[in-house]
Amino acid sequence: MSAPTLNPDDFEFGDPNKLRAYIAERMAAVAMRADLVNTYAALGDDAGLRYSMRCAAAEFRAALNLLGDLTEQTERVRQRRQPSPASHPQPNSEARQ
Repeated sequence: MSAPTLNPDDFEFGDPNKLRAYIAERMAAVAMRADLVNTYAALGDDAGLRYSMRCAAAEFRAALNLLGDLTEQTERVRQRRQPSPASHPQPNSEARQ
């Protein structure tokens, strides 16, 4: 398993890459927990297996929640960049007649 290439500390608050880095960290933790699940399964350690599975599920849920935050943030940025219809005055139909 390799270390995540994104470091959340390298990005400022509000930068979508910060959320991407946190997602990468959570998923690296899921991968680590998956390795533990395999080890506990091979050893026949059901308590360790159960605990590792629960931790992996919690890490995955956290990553999914962060993905939702990232989706909302990028949508807000996209909407801010689009010109609003009110900012472009419509031609006055009365003036044309």
